[in-house]
Amino acid sequence: MNTIPSYDAEFLENRRYLELQVQLGHLRDQRPDGARTDTDADGASEVGAGGTIEPVGPKIEIYDAERLARRLGHGDGFVGDPAEANNDEDAGQARQVRLWTKMHADERGPWRRLVVPDEAMIARVAGLNAICPHFGEITAWIVRAANLAQATGTPLRLDPAVVVGPPGTGKTFYARKLAEAMGVPFEVIAMNLMTDRGSAFSGLTPVWRASGPGKVAKLLIEGSHACPLIVIDEIEKASPINPRETPENVLHSLLERENAARFVDEFVDLPIRADHIFWFATANSLDPLPTSIVDRMIVFTIEPKPAEMLAIQRSIFHEANLRVGQSFAEPGAELFRGTASHNPRTLSRLWDIAMGFACEAGRRHLVAADIRGAEQVLLAGREGARRPIGFIRQATKGERGGE
Repeated sequence: MNTIPSYDAEFLENRRYLELQVQLGHLRDQRPDGARTDTDADGASEVGAGGTIEPVGPKIEIYDAERLARRLGHGDGFVGDPAEANNDEDAGQARQVRLWTKMHADERGPWRRLVVPDEAMIARVAGLNAICPHFGEITAWIVRAANLAQATGTPLRLDPAVVVGPPGTGKTFYARKLAEAMGVPFEVIAMNLMTDRGSAFSGLTPVWRASGPGKVAKLLIEGSHACPLIVIDEIEKASPINPRETPENVLHSLLERENAARFVDEFVDLPIRADHIFWFATANSLDPLPTSIVDRMIVFTIEPKPAEMLAIQRSIFHEANLRVGQSFAEPGAELFRGTASHNPRTLSRLWDIAMGFACEAGRRHLVAADIRGAEQVLLAGREGARRPIGFIRQATKGERGGE
């Protein structure tokens, strides 16, 4: 008996969806009011958060709604008044049932959106070269995949990727901009803060006092898409208390598409489709990672040149300036060189504070003293504040007002 390979079956499923949309369009045109039906409520694009146009694609079921209903109907988990829970397990089970009830009552049901790229989305992704030129190889890879998806009318799919490069080169900044360009939810999971077996990914069973769903399940259940972009920041820096229980075990499942399609969060305790997630890991080095993890990802190495880092600095300044109505003139190259030692995360805060100093001095342009003042605020109380970084030294009142 011949069977259709899973990838071909999915392709045909998506093609049938798109053909159905065309047929529904013809039927809608024949209706007197030309109104849309519930089934074809999704068009080619829609306005998302912040007024951006997001491409809209088919939807998939991320969990089995009937199985969820059976769980609630059969009274699995805690049954009774949650206020009467008298131990950690009862309280955890009560929270679990509340989550199931919330999922069951969600008017969207288990359906979450995938992204079929359109020309506008592809242009936004390609535009990342202007603000993050040293990520050009990664951007080109994504644009090729997006062009393929657009040409075939299928959802965008990207293999897990890891970007290797020195600290402060804008890896997480790029990932955030990429999520904005694709119009998908964005989440960062910091591996250097993880001391257990990976509960941030997999959740904790109700027997634990701090039990709850992991970030993966939470993002899929509460979000609009089945394909959020999740950044695993500094993937090589996990430091579990028990070396035999590491986050790498859950990553083996999540980074393998076939296993991720049946991912079970320990708290939700239902299979969830996590196979469409866009995984974007960052690392300073791959040496600490086992080969089994590295083999699951496409590896990109970046070594930005000074001019490329300047492009990131300018982009972060323009973001800060946009937040205040573009009230400030763009600084000169000398001022940008003075902030080159700061990573993008620090820069995003530094510019706001520096603008405050400039405004206090009655100026609409930034000077070195504003940067020094902002650095002092950011580094106050840290060990690093005792040694000069960038422009740091005590700025005088005369400098603030007279430069």
